Amino acid sequence: MYEGQINMKISKEKYLKVLPPSYAEIYEKGLIHNWTVEECSKEFHFPGMIGITDTTLRDGEQQPGVFFTPDQKVEIAKKIAEVGIMGAEIGYPAVSEEELKACKMIHAENIKGLLTFVMARARKSDIDAALDADAKAVDLFTSCSEFHIKYKLKITLEENIRMYMDALDYAKDHGLMIVFGREDDSRADIPYFVKIAKTALEAGAMATGISDTTGILTPVSTKWLINRLREEGLAVGPHFHNDLGLATANTLAALEAGSAGVNGTILGIGERAGNTPIEEVVVALRVLYGIKTKIDMEGLFELCKMVSKYAGVPIHVNKPIAGANAFKHESGIHAHGVLSHPLTYELIPSEWLGCKSEFRYGKFSGTAVVLKEALEPMGLVPTREQLLEIVNRVKSVQLQRGKDEFEKFVEEYDRMMDRMGLKIEEVTEIAKNVMEGK
Repeated sequence: MYEGQINMKISKEKYLKVLPPSYAEIYEKGLIHNWTVEECSKEFHFPGMIGITDTTLRDGEQQPGVFFTPDQKVEIAKKIAEVGIMGAEIGYPAVSEEELKACKMIHAENIKGLLTFVMARARKSDIDAALDADAKAVDLFTSCSEFHIKYKLKITLEENIRMYMDALDYAKDHGLMIVFGREDDSRADIPYFVKIAKTALEAGAMATGISDTTGILTPVSTKWLINRLREEGLAVGPHFHNDLGLATANTLAALEAGSAGVNGTILGIGERAGNTPIEEVVVALRVLYGIKTKIDMEGLFELCKMVSKYAGVPIHVNKPIAGANAFKHESGIHAHGVLSHPLTYELIPSEWLGCKSEFRYGKFSGTAVVLKEALEPMGLVPTREQLLEIVNRVKSVQLQRGKDEFEKFVEEYDRMMDRMGLKIEEVTEIAKNVMEGK
């Protein structure tokens, strides 16, 4: 147990209380086990309270081609607050007049229960834009790895600290609360990270975190790094990217190691492979550890649909939690098991998200699901021979339907996604028109 920290108790007894009775009963009878809580929980240092902050409207919107209108940003921000998320980074005012307008509109709403903040580089012009957007708090960031500082910022390590402190003092003098934001912490030299972080915190930054900008961490290295920073007197929260598909696992590892909060985006949208998907972490906390956050999970599911629609990016059919197939079954083996008890194959109780098990019929369908889910509810009671013929015809019809329309759909999807964000040719055409006075 870390000095001065109140750890959240993780136990099988607490876990069972979070589950629906039909699920808890199976565990209570010892028919299955959750070794995460039964054997591993003594290694956990979950904080007493887990705060969740969202950066869909800033980092998420940086996904190539994605943008939200100001009205959409306001609506998403309200929904973020409605589901119980405590804080939201709502944008980057310096990027455009439209972005500044959107941030200003959100601040004007004074959304109850939601701490809103904006992003700014360590530059006076960015801070001025944040002030123009009526911000009260700012994620004031710089780079932390020597690689970024040398090749991107093109300054020395000490110049980076001086530049940041000048910006921090300017922001403080104008009444802004400051979060010390960083890039590339996971590849940075630890003594340098500690030095700049402590300098910022001692000068008035109210919090800091650790940013895995390229998704290089693993759950093991995440825990090591957080513990290493804790030895230096720094408590950090995770802001992880998903380049190797590890963002959710690494965020959970960070929480196991005692990190106080979660930072991510809805559906994990963002640059490259995106960010930590908030919905995955929230559901995983409950279904793996028995930690029930203050998040309205049905509302979170609705928020996923809203963000997908406004971003113009469909939710992948196999996406955990929010994907169309998350609770959908075709295989006869799986469908039969789910009919016997959903926990056979559905670790997540579907009712938590306002969903239910669904069945589709085709090549892999079995007789049990066709009879129980498709025929009997309609008053159809075939003989055994008739049932076998029905199932064979179902399989045949699916195969006869063919795949052409689905393959065309994939081609159209790829074409639409390729249109998100202007290509070089379009930019050069605009440039030529401007230069020719058109």
